[in-house]
Amino acid sequence: MLTILIVDDVPVEGDILRTMLEDDDYRFETASTGRQVRDIVYSRGADIAAVLMDWTLPDTDGIELLGWIKSQPALADVEVVVHSAEFAPENIKKAIDFGAYYFLTKPFDEPQLEAIIRAAVRSLELKRKLVEKVEETQDAFRLLEAGSFCLKTIREAELIAVHLASAAGNPDACVGLLELLVNAIEHGNLGIGYDVKGRLLAEGILNEERQRRLASPAHGRKKVSIDVHRRKGLLEVTITDEGPGFDYRRYMKLDKSRLFDSHGRGVLMAAATLALEFTPPGNQVRVSLPVQG
Repeated sequence: MLTILIVDDVPVEGDILRTMLEDDDYRFETASTGRQVRDIVYSRGADIAAVLMDWTLPDTDGIELLGWIKSQPALADVEVVVHSAEFAPENIKKAIDFGAYYFLTKPFDEPQLEAIIRAAVRSLELKRKLVEKVEETQDAFRLLEAGSFCLKTIREAELIAVHLASAAGNPDACVGLLELLVNAIEHGNLGIGYDVKGRLLAEGILNEERQRRLASPAHGRKKVSIDVHRRKGLLEVTITDEGPGFDYRRYMKLDKSRLFDSHGRGVLMAAATLALEFTPPGNQVRVSLPVQG
């Protein structure tokens, strides 16, 4: 069973959060101080799937505790959901710089809380699954000097992301590559925009809508092209979709209008871990992966 660590400076509010989430299939640990958080991490760190953390604690600064959590090997890939009564812009930037991409504001909206926690847990599960696949993959892609690929589906995107990360000897690159490929498929080729994706996620029918559009004449023939070249210790990957492009600059930062949404972080997260260069109008991006090993 997955463990959610709930951190709130007021213990009763931590209990309220726990009650709001109790119908989900989670085990809970609660803490009201930074010291308690450290004790729980030392004893249960490998079991933690997400952290819901108050920005203000009596014995430590929120950014200091966030940095410490992200420095722990067992929690490096765990999403930290930061919550507060209000967020100053400089604190949002600091939190993102330290690896927090999910935010909640008090008082909590229960459906939003549940959606954010589910998104955070899915993110961790995806990261671990992909990294494990890369680490298990030892194939001819390590010998790849140049190549071209075309794909249409999310399953194909996962396969290509794993092999490209393996070719670079860089398992951590896999998640960012997949985020870019998914964006190219969903937004570029299938025309699933930001607001539409939010609604589909809320209704639990995103995958069904993907399949419907893949089978339609308007979208079914479109492909995402991937061109790969190895140059001087780098694997250069160019991803091109057949869509009209998008305002990629907007999605390389988390602005206030999207701060509390449960999706829309893919490009931002990719940019945090990969060297990206988008080509206007935004339907092509080049990724430079350092080759390791």
